[in-house]
Amino acid sequence: FFPPTTWQVSNIHAGTGANNVIPGVCEVLFNFRFGSVSTADDLKRRTCEALDRHGLDYEIDWHLSGKPFITGRGQLVRALSAAIHDTVGVTTELSTTGGTSDG
Repeated sequence: FFPPTTWQVSNIHAGTGANNVIPGVCEVLFNFRFGSVSTADDLKRRTCEALDRHGLDYEIDWHLSGKPFITGRGQLVRALSAAIHDTVGVTTELSTTGGTSDG
């Protein structure tokens, strides 16, 4: 039902901007987009294993914004789909595109 898990790096920051200074710290902001095949704990474990393989000294602050879920075609979904179709003439479609933060 869900697309494959993806990893987005949204921001990387290190150093002061000077080209003659080796940064002491690098901050990376990232997120995973995952479905019901993966779990947050599994992604955490795999991320730490990858960093550990390279002998990196790191800290990670984890924040889970929402767990993946699927709403099946139950009575409520059928009733809402019929009401939408009857009211505005639109045939609804259940989809796993987007995310929990997409509304």
